[in-house]
Amino acid sequence: MNLETKRLLLKTLDLDLIEAAAKRDTQAIEALGYKTNGEWPGPDFFEALPYFRELLIKNNGTKGFDSWIIVAKDTQEIVGGIGFLGDPDPDGIIEMGFATNESHRRKGYCFEAAQKLLQWAVNQDAVKCITARCEPDNIGSKNVLMKLEFQIDHRDAKLIYWKYRKAM
Repeated sequence: MNLETKRLLLKTLDLDLIEAAAKRDTQAIEALGYKTNGEWPGPDFFEALPYFRELLIKNNGTKGFDSWIIVAKDTQEIVGGIGFLGDPDPDGIIEMGFATNESHRRKGYCFEAAQKLLQWAVNQDAVKCITARCEPDNIGSKNVLMKLEFQIDHRDAKLIYWKYRKAM
């Protein structure tokens, strides 16, 4: 699946890209048509690769409720990742996450990508509510979520939990 913004391409991961990322094999990533400076995948995403691999196998491909890469159109460089932690639950709730490579932060990529993926998600019948979470000191993520009109749902000692309700 592919989505497009003015500056970015959002593409769902496939097994070949997951395997290359799991090995941190920049040559294999580039052989798939992407440029990388070695920052992607970041630590959190790297840790989640086995989960996304199993999700793709279980679903026999993507339904879009998994992981996407953020690619700069002009360079074909992977500048970050975005996506969901699986299919909507029985109440129609999905959780969104995103990260931009350190060298590409403060360029508006995360907001641009998240806005497009949020637009895609609210147009899926199974989705009723989108959640997110971030650490209290993660100013960039907090700013993106507020700009996207997520509302703080609650906090605990480690995280802020956010909700975006789909207009009915």
